[in-house]
Amino acid sequence: MKISTRGRYGLYFMLALAKDYGVKKRSVKSVAEERGISDLYLEQIVASLKKENLIKSTRGAYGGYELNLPPDEIMAGRIFRTLEENIVAVETDEKDTETERYLWRRIRDALRDVLDHTTLQDLLNHSEDEVDDYMFYI
Repeated sequence: MKISTRGRYGLYFMLALAKDYGVKKRSVKSVAEERGISDLYLEQIVASLKKENLIKSTRGAYGGYELNLPPDEIMAGRIFRTLEENIVAVETDEKDTETERYLWRRIRDALRDVLDHTTLQDLLNHSEDEVDDYMFYI
């Protein structure tokens, strides 16, 4: 599975709002500068998040964006499904046997389970010791 910059930047924005939940609102520009990303591109992503009611905005001097729900109620899967065109771990092929399709389904289900059971709060609460820096290609 490959997450696009759209999904990654959306997660960055949502995590920034989650860190400040109940304390202050954030502007797109402040998050973009903090992460070193394009604020124009982030604006497009934010529009999708707002349309999906994951975030809300307030105009004015004390305005900005904030989460529409508490961080412990927003699942990573909902964010990625809002922003990613397609979340597929492995695409099946007509040459696949039933045994291979069984494995692809298990991988799909494991991915879905992680995304649908990981909240923004879980991500904020994780310990650096819990993170393995690994990447593998098949």
